[in-house]
Amino acid sequence: MASRDPSTTPDQRRQSGSATDSPGKDGLDRVELSDLDSSPPQLPVEQDLMQLARLGELRGIQKLFDSGRYNAKSADEQGITALHWAAINGHHALCHFLIQSGADVNAKGGDAEATPVLWASKKCHLQIIQLLLAHGADPLTQDDQGYNLLHSAVLDGNVLQLILLLHQPDIPVDVPDVQGHTGLMWAAYKGFPSCVDLLLRWGADVHAQDDMGFTALHWALVKGSYPCIQKLVDYGSDRFARSKPQPGETDGDTPAMTASKMKSERQWRKALFESGYDQSGQPIAFPVPFIKDKKWFFSRFFFFWPFILGGIQLHMLAYMLVWISIPCVLILGYVLNHLVQKLFRWAPNDMKSMQHTPFLAGIFAGTLFWVGVRWAFRILPNTLYTNFFLNIAFATFYGLTTYFYFMTMTGDPGYIPKSSSRGQTKKTIDELLEHNVYNEKHFCGPCMIRKPLRSKHCRRCGRCVARQDHHCPWVDACIGVNNHKHFLLYVISLIIGIGLLIQLTYAYIIQLPPPPPSALHCEILSPDLCAHWTKDPLTLVTNAWGSLQLTWTFMLLFVHFVQIARALTTYESMRGNTDMGPLMTAVATGSVSPDTASITASGAGPDPAAPGHGRKQKESCVSSWTKMLGLDVFFQLAFYGSKKRETQRKRRNPFTRGVLRNCQDFWGDGPAFGRKESGVALLGGQRVDYTSMYEVPRGGMRYRGGGYEEVAGEDVEV
Repeated sequence: MASRDPSTTPDQRRQSGSATDSPGKDGLDRVELSDLDSSPPQLPVEQDLMQLARLGELRGIQKLFDSGRYNAKSADEQGITALHWAAINGHHALCHFLIQSGADVNAKGGDAEATPVLWASKKCHLQIIQLLLAHGADPLTQDDQGYNLLHSAVLDGNVLQLILLLHQPDIPVDVPDVQGHTGLMWAAYKGFPSCVDLLLRWGADVHAQDDMGFTALHWALVKGSYPCIQKLVDYGSDRFARSKPQPGETDGDTPAMTASKMKSERQWRKALFESGYDQSGQPIAFPVPFIKDKKWFFSRFFFFWPFILGGIQLHMLAYMLVWISIPCVLILGYVLNHLVQKLFRWAPNDMKSMQHTPFLAGIFAGTLFWVGVRWAFRILPNTLYTNFFLNIAFATFYGLTTYFYFMTMTGDPGYIPKSSSRGQTKKTIDELLEHNVYNEKHFCGPCMIRKPLRSKHCRRCGRCVARQDHHCPWVDACIGVNNHKHFLLYVISLIIGIGLLIQLTYAYIIQLPPPPPSALHCEILSPDLCAHWTKDPLTLVTNAWGSLQLTWTFMLLFVHFVQIARALTTYESMRGNTDMGPLMTAVATGSVSPDTASITASGAGPDPAAPGHGRKQKESCVSSWTKMLGLDVFFQLAFYGSKKRETQRKRRNPFTRGVLRNCQDFWGDGPAFGRKESGVALLGGQRVDYTSMYEVPRGGMRYRGGGYEEVAGEDVEV
């Protein structure tokens, strides 16, 4: 199949069948003032309507209109009006004045024969696009190449502009260009996965075909953009659709044939596998036929799997010779987990790795379970009367640990409710545009909602979390401001409980009668230690495994207390470090895939034509466990840099009010038991609603007239 780039003009397509990108395809790449001809103008600036429009000189243009020499519909020899120049240069007030003066919002001008709204689209002036559309600009008007406003937004890969257009009542999502290419085909060909995802969620037709019979899946395979291929396959694209036959061919190409010709077979096979299909495109049957909800099954299975595996391994360590038990435990754990990971081929797309399952949460819950079993059936009966109060204290902290762990697992981290209708979303967009804050900082494209300050979109759960404090790799939940305190209280209760457990275990072992000499078979322990070990090895091994939790527990305490003292969330702390590598960026954005994390709000992901795109770097075992246990986050925050860099970092943080005040805000915000209001927190001793604020006031805050305002006199870098 001869590849074809739909971005070339019809004349270029007739002259060449190769795919070449043309950055000047619409003739709008040299329209800014800095790119104009340097020759002296024919008229003085104050008498040149077009020059004044480029500069945004509203008063000068008003004088020209008053003199009668020009009006709002005046155009040059190419049909370009003052509204064209004002639109592309972002002069909102001037555009409003020209429209009120009678300018034609649908006038075509320039070599591209484009309207002012198409000119504004090229520079992504969203306020002006909204203004022109509100005053009658036709979004379906095509330029000389047959591209309308929707195609222009997709070609540039700008998600925010695309969302704005899709919420207009008269723009169909599948409007084709002159050669039958829909916006979805363009996004797939250009390699913009965010745009592809948005169009698919908006109802774009995955089965639509252009004049060549190509679907969006065919075009995604032309450049080999794996994220786009995977999304299209997951949304039900026809995996066997044939294009129209080329001259000399009897049948058209299927997606598999296109992948073979365009050298994108590896991305094609990977996308099929990730979506639950074999290499031929046939569905892979789930081995457990009576399971209907795979997400429910995988969540429960990977949570309770460590209970079983941990119990087996603890018994092996307790009752086998040490030289045999340790290698066998390691081998058994590796083999069983390797076999279990084979299940990922049937897992949902958001649970394709251990980091995206509650596996580690199951490890800690399983440890809690087995420790409780040994205490209830072994330690408690033998120490109830001799260490009554110690048992009461341990039972109290064991219950607190269980409670706070459960609240951490199940608590609402502050999910921001999604809009109930498209009309409500459009109202939100209009409000943000009115305040000139319609950007990725205040609007979440995947969720279609306004983002409060200090919030982030969690790629793992697919939702926005209000002021997310911590994306915890240990539990199957996003730990936010609502239960961040629960998490810390869980860690503190765990530390105290383990300390009490060690004392109870010692008292329990001392009281047991010594074993007979024939039962002693400890090769590496002294006779005295061997005698104590032989009394109840399973209890000792279980409690030792529980005590091992202190290693990561102390790291968690360090990281969290540092963040509390600095009034920083984990996400903000990692975002503030300019030396983060791809792995740290991926973890900070809630994704363990650097490629996925690098997708910006504009929709531009990694270059699909770049060498090595889509190749998954093989990760070492140490790196994988470092990521899963959060050690990279610990080292990132523990060894941040010099004191100078720390001072700069504090100056960039507008939320800090001093260590003491920050700690008071954290511990005084919300109840320890129960839940708190989402999006509302203490800042400097005052309650602030992050959902109603656009910017963080510099230099502190004070409350007046029903809202917060900036305190004058302080200049703190934000």
